[in-house]
Parts: sequence; structure tokens; C-alpha cells
Amino acid sequence: MTADTIAYLGSPGTYSYQAAISMFPDADYVGLRTFGEIMETVEAGAHKTAVIPIENSTSGRIPDVHRLMLSTEMAIVQEHMQRIEHCLIQAHSGPQPVSEPGSITRILSHRQGFLQSSGFIEAHCRDAEQVETVDTASAVKQVAELGDPSVAAIGSSVAAQVFGGVVIERDIADQKNNYTRFLALEKPSLDPDYADANITTLIFQIDHQPGALIEALAVFRDAGINITTLETYTISEETALPTFYIDIGGGLEDDAVQAALRALEQKARYVKLLGSYTASEVRNANSGFLPVKSVKP
Repeated sequence: MTADTIAYLGSPGTYSYQAAISMFPDADYVGLRTFGEIMETVEAGAHKTAVIPIENSTSGRIPDVHRLMLSTEMAIVQEHMQRIEHCLIQAHSGPQPVSEPGSITRILSHRQGFLQSSGFIEAHCRDAEQVETVDTASAVKQVAELGDPSVAAIGSSVAAQVFGGVVIERDIADQKNNYTRFLALEKPSLDPDYADANITTLIFQIDHQPGALIEALAVFRDAGINITTLETYTISEETALPTFYIDIGGGLEDDAVQAALRALEQKARYVKLLGSYTASEVRNANSGFLPVKSVKP
């Protein structure tokens, strides 16, 4: 692989792979086993871009990725909303008929696949053993290779095509308009272009005292800036002080954003800019992600 490759989680057939090819259709791709490996190799220059999921419209934020955001030196350059259509997949069973969901004794999937399809599992195969895999495509591959009609995977129809599985139930996620928000991160450019940016992401820390968060957030209200996402971090070695992840409507070239960030630096103990980029057009009521209300006229 070259340093121009796009690093994503898992193997061909994962939702991360689908997001990577949607964001960078003419690139080369490399699948890695963990989010940490993705971030480390891109920061080291082995690959150009990290494509990672940050949150899902059904199950919320991806905790492992949020923790990595605290320490990364990379910048967010793009976001993408990937439609997630979980399917129940089995192996080609040859002369044996494909099983009904109720006869399945074991299900393989990534943790997010189980979380996002919990209603279906409870209704149709509540007694099945749940086995976590590193990604949904790996689950489909293992099931296809096993060839046991009592074992199924939760994954994408693309993975079924790649590895030779049979889709027995489509769109089993609890939320039918199920989207995952993916971010593309790269080593910071020496001359970044924020001309089309309309969303900015940052992390900040405040004193642990009454009113500190309200005072910090007031800088965005006073600048006429809408907050799209606000997430808190639990206490850890990296977050001894109250720590927050935030998306705001507006790019770094906007005067209002610059004014708000200067004011925030006076209220917060620490401010870390993660990126300023163009918001996805799929931010709407159907995807479950709030549209950006930009400060631009």
C-alpha cells in the first residue's frame, strides 16, 4: 500500500468500506482491524486518510472513536452519512432450506449491529447466542464459511454478495432510516481551505464549578451560532476536567465563528479544534442528524 491509501475498519463489505468508497471513489483502500490502528497509521504517514464512524442515528456515539478524538493531531476534512441497512444473512445451504429467524441458535455481528437491531432480535431470535466480531463483514464471512443453517450474521447485503451469503431478512434495524455519520481525518494541511466550510468541530474543557458550561456555551448564542452536537466525556486520565465535544454551524472563515472561539478561549481551560469542513447534504429529519444552520447570509 502507498501513503495515498484510505484506511477504514474491517474488510470489503463493511459499512466503513462503503463509506470510504463513497467519500473517495477513485482511491486505493486498506482495511485495518481497530480504530486505534487506523488513526496511528494515518498520523504516522503510512496512509493518507482515516475514515471512521463517529455516531449512529439509532445507537448514538461510537465511544472508542470519541476517546481517540481527545489525543489525535489530525483534522476532520469531510463528513458522510452512510445509510445502514442491516440484514440477517446465512450461508448458502445447498440442499438444506434456509432457516427461519426463530430457528437460529447463534448470531455473529459487530457490537453496533446488535445494538441497532435489538428489537428484531428480541422479537424473532431472543434465545440465540450473540457473538461479537471485529466488523459486520467478518461476521458474514465466518457464517458463509461455516455453512451451518442455524448460524446467522447481521451485516450488509454488500457483504453477502462479497462472501457468498444469503439474505433471509432485510432492513432489520430498529430505526428504518438508520444512518452512521463517518468522518475523514488527515494530517493538518499547511494551507487549509475553509471557503466552503459550514460546520466546525472542537473539544473544550471547563472548570468543574456551577455555571461554567452555561457561560462557555453562551459565547455561541451571543455570536448567533447554532450548536448541532454536544457530547460529554466521562472522567478519565485524559479528562480530569469536564470535557465536551461540540459541532457548531459555521466555518472558520466566518467572522462570527472566529469571535465565538476567541470568547470561548477566555471561558474554557482548554480548546482543541478538530476541523472545519462542509456538512453532508443528508443532514435532515430522515437521517436523524440535525441540519446545519450556518451563520453565513
